[in-house]
Amino acid sequence: MGEKIYRAAIIGCGRVAWILETDPLGTYKPCTHAGAYRLCARTDLVAGADIRVDRRNKFAGEFQVPSVYHDYREMLEKDSPDIVSICAYAPQRRDMVLDAIEAGVKGIWCEKALATSLEEADEIVDACSKNGVSLIVSHMRRWDPVYILAKKIIDDGEIGEPVSAVCHFSSSMLHTGTHAFDVLRFFFGEAVLAQAFLEAYQYAGHHDAMREKKELIEYDVGGYALLSFNNGVYVTVHGDSKGYFLFEFDILGTEGRIRIGNWLFEVYRAEESKTESGLIELSKKDKVCDNNLNVWTAALEHLIDCMEGKAKNVSGPEDGRAALEIGLAIHESSRNRGKGVRLPLQNRTLKVISR
Repeated sequence: MGEKIYRAAIIGCGRVAWILETDPLGTYKPCTHAGAYRLCARTDLVAGADIRVDRRNKFAGEFQVPSVYHDYREMLEKDSPDIVSICAYAPQRRDMVLDAIEAGVKGIWCEKALATSLEEADEIVDACSKNGVSLIVSHMRRWDPVYILAKKIIDDGEIGEPVSAVCHFSSSMLHTGTHAFDVLRFFFGEAVLAQAFLEAYQYAGHHDAMREKKELIEYDVGGYALLSFNNGVYVTVHGDSKGYFLFEFDILGTEGRIRIGNWLFEVYRAEESKTESGLIELSKKDKVCDNNLNVWTAALEHLIDCMEGKAKNVSGPEDGRAALEIGLAIHESSRNRGKGVRLPLQNRTLKVISR
């Protein structure tokens, strides 16, 4: 008897769902959900849903998907997928996760941020737990061999005790920032304090929407923040708007340093200077990392292993909630003019609308 082939479907047929797979300049592939499903021998991509007819039809043609829908609920009912990727924007993810679980889906691959509030994230966590559903959040560096090696270097004490870090990324605190916050949790544990100042809001009319709905709604923007972690590490976060793409970390320990980011990995150790007596300097060390593993196929294989009880989830809904919580705490601090906000965050209803 052969291995089970899982029926897969995608909600939201945009860039990360499949379009990036067609980039003629892209050399790292697969780089999308659909690309991973196409290469995985354990999955059959059977359906997709998007409210844009052009996107869903192009998706169907590119990946020979037999069925596409305007309404994802119709797709869930008619195609009965085993695994669903949720690639729609964050404000819809809570409903889509719960609808997929109600339809009998047992594996969910959800884009980030997991939700727009802790209240929504808690519903997702509870629903997955109560229904035996495996959900991974698309914080892809959890499967990246370079980041896994960096964590080992930190855990093994090769740079001494970690003291501080600087984190740079382009764009906003939830859409991009949750990637960074998940990496920081991966390296250092749980955040305990956030202080932040965010950029001016870029969306007109949100104050009126707040008054009408009588709830606190903010929009996802960039800015800067200071985070403290329970192991004593403090991190300066620069998530400002930029005219270029950037995503990297500079980690300082008592005996060394790591610089890591997209297309960047450098490790330094403190040693006696070769140019001045009595001086200790940082010396760059060669670190070999087998980087042949593709993070997209690795994430999908991990989800299937979790569904089959063969692996412990390394990027589950609880992890997605924790990364979201840091972003929300940053908003809470900025809203209070940079006042420090302790985590766990008490405000579960604050909503931040992100992509």
